[in-house]
Amino acid sequence: MPDLRAHRAGNTGVPYVWRFEGKAEGPHVAVVALMHGNEPCGAVALDRLLRRGLRPTRGTWTLAFANTDAAAGGRLFGPAGTPARYLDQDMNRLWAGARASGPPPGHTHGREQARVAALAPLILTADLLLDLHSMQVPSPALTLCGRSPRGRALAVRLADPGWVVADDGHADGRRLIDHPRFCGPGAEATAILMECGQHASPAAGAQAWRGLIRFLALSETLDAATVRTLLGEINAPAVPPRPTVVDVTHAIQAQTDEFAFVRPFQGLERIATAGTLLALDGKQAIHTPYDDCVLVMPTRSARRGQTTVRLGRVL
Repeated sequence: MPDLRAHRAGNTGVPYVWRFEGKAEGPHVAVVALMHGNEPCGAVALDRLLRRGLRPTRGTWTLAFANTDAAAGGRLFGPAGTPARYLDQDMNRLWAGARASGPPPGHTHGREQARVAALAPLILTADLLLDLHSMQVPSPALTLCGRSPRGRALAVRLADPGWVVADDGHADGRRLIDHPRFCGPGAEATAILMECGQHASPAAGAQAWRGLIRFLALSETLDAATVRTLLGEINAPAVPPRPTVVDVTHAIQAQTDEFAFVRPFQGLERIATAGTLLALDGKQAIHTPYDDCVLVMPTRSARRGQTTVRLGRVL
């Protein structure tokens, strides 16, 4: 985890949130890191962007380090801090009531909910949004696009990571990318969530940085010459291959605290045969529902009510 104390002041009146405007008109682009405090890859990418002094040539950037308290383990940033996913509530399940004018009455309990209330007016006005995350297991990176056709199209155009997953989110709360601003009826804004790899892997930070460069390039807010320079520094191809798109059909939730996979899964395995045993949830057996079933983001330790794995088809 980078030391983020240099970014605390921000320039928006909200700690750890920065906004920069280009000289020409363009879209409002938001990038969010540290939605979960134990997922440092997005912080690595935004820290690098800020320290290099990069700025939009057109449009506006809003750059937010979201759950900094959890990232610091409830303490100031420094060696004593132990990152946590969250302190009171999972921040990426709290966006159902969030709106640009702030949350409705009665929705400010908990440190994460208070932080969502502070962030909402700044990021829920974005035209394009990238939410940077990482995963428990060393799975290949992927982009979640929810059910928004615009989100899917953007993720396919981005094409880095090479997997795009369309899903319905979580039963226990709405993610930022599922907010009506981005996927409601008549919505014109677009949001995607990039899962960059395993939490502690240096490759996750590299994916977040490369994905951020490509996202800013697609938004046309970062000039083409700078994009070429940045991609050249990391030997990234100018145009990545077309990604594989997976449509999630089942989200498996643990019904007991005894949920366990029959063998370790890393994610994005393609199970050839329908009826293959995947897990035991207490006495209930979980099988693949069809041939060529893709496993998306299996968890290592699941508790009752949590999503343990998503099952999908390649489109």
